[in-house]
Amino acid sequence: MRRGWLTVAIWLSLLALGFSLGLQKIRTFDYWWQLRTGALIVETGEVPKHDVFTYTVPGARYVDIHWLHQVGLHGLHSLGGHDAVVVAKALAVCALIAILAPIGHRRQRPWVSALGLGLMLVVAADRFMPRPELPSFLLLAAVLALLDRHERRRDAWVFAIVPLQLIWANVHGLFALGLAVCAIYLAAEVLRPLVAPGQRLDARAAGRLAAVTALGGLVCLLNPNGLEGALYPIQQFGMIGPPEDRGVFGSLIAELIPPIGGGREHSRPVLALVGALAALSLAAMAWNWRRVHAADPLLWVAFVYLALGANRNLALFSIVAAPILVRNANAVLDRRSVPRHAATAAGAAVVAVLALLTLDVARDRFFQRLGSLREAGLGTMDVFYPVGAAEWIAEVRPPGPICHHMADGGYLIWRLFPDYKVMVDGRLELFGAERFIGLQVAEPSRFKQLDAEHRFGVVLVHFGLVRSDALLWWLHLNSNWLLAYLDDTTAVYVHRDRSGLPWIREVEVDAPDLFPPLDRPNGVTDLVRRFGRTQFYMAMRRFEPALQFWEATIARYPDLPQGPIIHASLLQSNGLHAAAEAILRRLLEERPEDAKLLAQVGDLRWEAGDREAAKGFYDRALEADADFAYATFRRAMAAEAEGDLEMATRLYGRALALSHPGSPVGLLASGRLGALSGTP
Repeated sequence: MRRGWLTVAIWLSLLALGFSLGLQKIRTFDYWWQLRTGALIVETGEVPKHDVFTYTVPGARYVDIHWLHQVGLHGLHSLGGHDAVVVAKALAVCALIAILAPIGHRRQRPWVSALGLGLMLVVAADRFMPRPELPSFLLLAAVLALLDRHERRRDAWVFAIVPLQLIWANVHGLFALGLAVCAIYLAAEVLRPLVAPGQRLDARAAGRLAAVTALGGLVCLLNPNGLEGALYPIQQFGMIGPPEDRGVFGSLIAELIPPIGGGREHSRPVLALVGALAALSLAAMAWNWRRVHAADPLLWVAFVYLALGANRNLALFSIVAAPILVRNANAVLDRRSVPRHAATAAGAAVVAVLALLTLDVARDRFFQRLGSLREAGLGTMDVFYPVGAAEWIAEVRPPGPICHHMADGGYLIWRLFPDYKVMVDGRLELFGAERFIGLQVAEPSRFKQLDAEHRFGVVLVHFGLVRSDALLWWLHLNSNWLLAYLDDTTAVYVHRDRSGLPWIREVEVDAPDLFPPLDRPNGVTDLVRRFGRTQFYMAMRRFEPALQFWEATIARYPDLPQGPIIHASLLQSNGLHAAAEAILRRLLEERPEDAKLLAQVGDLRWEAGDREAAKGFYDRALEADADFAYATFRRAMAAEAEGDLEMATRLYGRALALSHPGSPVGLLASGRLGALSGTP
């Protein structure tokens, strides 16, 4: 293959991978309220400064730092619906590649750039969503590219960062990163004579960088909320600080939890890819240590710190680390002779890997390997949203208010506002930590407290998204609530006396045609529907149909990680103890030190009435992971059942301390502590 054609193939294959990673159906809960807010801004001609969407904190102060993104989102949707948003997302990923490509690039070695940028794409892939975060990626890349240009050419183009900061401050709270990166380059410029003896301070270059940093900070004040908007990033940084300082949101929201040691398992392939990028970029700097720019190690350390603080910051690290890798690797290779045939082979290998990755993405295999539930294509992943339930509410119009889970708030705002307001949504800072925790509904006790406060007319239970067995069963047994609508993932209950709609017929949960036929091919949507149906049958204590349905599911998806344990649980519930035991023994032989599995087996033993065996499994789980909050809570239950109230109190307290604030385990542990101490 001629070198010119090989270069074209490298860049085309990299862009193809980027476009395919962006061309994924929309699956983010915040998309909906941001889309509706953009429409509201266009309709009213002003950025909202107080809440208009909720009935729980109506009129609360709201600093909308994302308004420009929301208006752009609304414009795209007006032009071509959700499909246009997805296409724009895919093009934005390609733009990210184009912005970063010149940094450290060598015409004779395009494969080095493709290798670094390819790693960046696969690490950041799960964050390529139509959220303000995506334009932040582009703006961060643009700031890096302009600073790299200034390092090489020392021209005034670096001042283009100032208008970029103005845009960024009206798009996303991560605009502070632009200022931080400029400050790092300024520090590196000032420190140059110290770290590179013989080099003099370039006062003019340092002056430019100081001016850009200062002006960039000043223009951040030009937003609808002034100083309050400019200081907004401080809230976000507090969410990813040390565990003792990070607060409720930084401990409860999945994307804000640390990728390592955060209490939730992160995708091992993603962590491996991040580790590879970190190691390669660090090795490249070490290899080039005599000529490495002082800003590179400073940037690397700063963004490693951010990445270790929150899952979502892994993408930010990849955007910074990839250019560091390319710049330093090419600087080293410039001083070495690379045989032409070796360079050609390396380029061909990179093209092959990128092509295989693109094919994997197109076949919906790539995200599956990462443990992320996504589907290639246009539009939205409706199975993750209460689409049918919201349509039913819009058509029947039962009196509200609606009780629902936080993740459903965004979609309900988009579909039902202004006819209905929501209880809670993804605008975390709007509610404050205490109120936010109080609005999490998973257990009947919390539901009854909120119902006494708000007198719900409708309850939307998204059991396919949030485990809600106890709440579903309580509603089913309570004569005041009627199951009026049901689909694969959501149930809608209306209050008999408050609805004013006596003609609504109750859904019969034992009807043979309770759910429609499954007509989708294998994939995420089909799998989520199957999980949802199984969860509903289990919540309704219909264990026989649940077992039949789950056995059909694992026959279709034999490699499901949770398939065997759910199968064993259903066999146990149907009285088939020997069959359940055989599955459990096999699982424990394969994973004898898996704390989560040991706790699940303990739960099955508990349900079977064998409390001594259950206690042994909980002890083994805690031996494998002493900080496992759930196993600690279950061991406390075993101690309480034995009458050892002192041990139960101590373990409930530890389970509460280990739990994320507002989590089901934390709430249950708090409740048991209150019961044991005689306080409410």
